[in-house]
Amino acid sequence: MTLTPFELAAGLLALAAAASWINAKLLKLPAAAGLLILGLLVAALAQGARLAWPQASDVFATLLDSIDFSKLVLDYMLAFLLFAGALNVDLAALARRGWATAALATLGTAATLILCAAGFWGLTALVGQPIPFAWALVFGALISPTDPIAVLAMTKRTALQPELRAQLEGEALFNDGLAVVLFRLALAVALAQGADAEPPMALIGHGLIEAFGGALLGLAVGAVAVAVIHAVEDWATETLVTIAAAVLTYAVCLNLGLSGPIGVVCAGLIVGSKWAERGMSPASLRYIHPFWHVADEGLNAILFLLVGLEAFRLDLTGPALALLVAAPLLVLAARWLVIALPGLALRLPLKLSNVLAWAGVRGGLSLAMALSLPDGPERAPILAATLGVIVFSILVQSLTMERLALKTGYGLPLDRGEDA
Repeated sequence: MTLTPFELAAGLLALAAAASWINAKLLKLPAAAGLLILGLLVAALAQGARLAWPQASDVFATLLDSIDFSKLVLDYMLAFLLFAGALNVDLAALARRGWATAALATLGTAATLILCAAGFWGLTALVGQPIPFAWALVFGALISPTDPIAVLAMTKRTALQPELRAQLEGEALFNDGLAVVLFRLALAVALAQGADAEPPMALIGHGLIEAFGGALLGLAVGAVAVAVIHAVEDWATETLVTIAAAVLTYAVCLNLGLSGPIGVVCAGLIVGSKWAERGMSPASLRYIHPFWHVADEGLNAILFLLVGLEAFRLDLTGPALALLVAAPLLVLAARWLVIALPGLALRLPLKLSNVLAWAGVRGGLSLAMALSLPDGPERAPILAATLGVIVFSILVQSLTMERLALKTGYGLPLDRGEDA
């Protein structure tokens, strides 16, 4: 069965709408958690159908195979999701936590990568499915950054102190772009053979050009978009300019070999700044953010539902189950160490380290990178561990984050009327 892109989009939207309705009427959970659970339930039912009705299971597998999850997320959805997230970041609050955010998004991500890689390398050997250390680095690269889509979905439900919220959102938005760069570098090293391997310094140089080039392009496009918005007073045109800014930044970055995620985040921060809002018409202020909110919620519904459905691809053998359970604890421990040890040296409260560590949720971006790996013996353990981390992040960390923030004094009671 072959579906056209239009038919596939129609099916995904219908499925996401139906799942969102079920969640709103029955489960009444945050959208990310509810849709993930429904996706996992459908995947479990499809797995069970293998015994009773193999034909139906084959049809489901064929339909799932027609969805290139990695391409869908990395080439299409990510631009809109990151731009929508960046629009709502409090730039002033983020600037007040600038150094802490930058340290977490760069040095913290790199340190977490190394700890996760070393731990995963030992873990795969322990469960009887060892992989080379180069491939463990690939896992560390794709799982070490917090996922901006999942973090933003969580912070919408948790009334954190403004500066802490801005720090978490800023870290997630920027280490997302860094993650894609590090993942590509790690994968290049893992796939390289002998003399074909590119020198490490050359790879690092490419990564720096990709990251800083994407940032500069995003800032430039964002500034041009704001100048255009200031020149008109028509909400439809101004909304269209924001859409063009997101798509153009991402497309140009991809074609120039720059970081599309970093570029679109920088563009979104500029377009969502107070400077931009001062030049918007009153109607634009009423319509632009609701438009991007609807786009964000719709794409998130599709994303988290597909994350659950992708569990169908897992071969639930003993080693895979062991990695599924152990990997979340490994990743959480690595993030806590990276945050708590410097925090102790700086005499920061331990409860702040606990909140920051627990807020490090992972999501669809990590799964998209894992699914983009080529077929080989390393792919299955990496995929199992990645899915385990994501499920734990969304269903445990995200759902309990508000309680932890309130208990430690870093959160405020959330007005559910406004949240709804």
